[in-house]
Amino acid sequence: MSGTARTKVLLVDAHPISLTGLRTILDGCPDLHVVGVAQDGGAAAARYRELRPDVVIVNTHSSAAEAVDSVGSLARSHPPLPAPNVLVLLNNVDAAAAEILQAGVKGLLSSSSSSQELAAAVRLMATGRSLLIPTARAGSGDSLLEQLTDREIEVFRLLTRGFSNAEISTELTLSQSTVKFHIQKLMEKLGLRNRVHAVIFAYEKNIIHASS
Repeated sequence: MSGTARTKVLLVDAHPISLTGLRTILDGCPDLHVVGVAQDGGAAAARYRELRPDVVIVNTHSSAAEAVDSVGSLARSHPPLPAPNVLVLLNNVDAAAAEILQAGVKGLLSSSSSSQELAAAVRLMATGRSLLIPTARAGSGDSLLEQLTDREIEVFRLLTRGFSNAEISTELTLSQSTVKFHIQKLMEKLGLRNRVHAVIFAYEKNIIHASS
């Protein structure tokens, strides 16, 4: 990615082993770069002021309180800097979502998410958008896909492999307006907000794999 700026990430994790794992995953992506690490919120605030990362990942291992403390320290650190884009990794997202969101977090992801899901989440967060991915969804992947027509499934599989609307149009011999309509309908049926959420959903449900 010569000539292209990489997304800068600050990692906050009190556990050295998982910290090393996260760093390895993110630095293995050509468009992402871990610029610094911290073991707690206080250290993270200082590193945030120093490094100006695009995304701060707070990896918690027990309770939401840990994340809330870290986010509070970061929030107090930013004037006159922009508020940080914080992505919290949590063991039980569903149980702690309300508490985390009240702290001002815009991104939640399960600690059990795959490396592909984590990288996709960081890319989305870097744009300033929100990402809320619970650990459980209403219904299994199979039951949700049963809501789709055969054509919508074809579009969905290409979309989650990174095809643009124009490329899907060419691949399936459809007009781009028809492709756009199918994408809108399948997103509504699956309860997805955008393409990044669609990719994460597909990985979660083993609909696509890293080699797809």
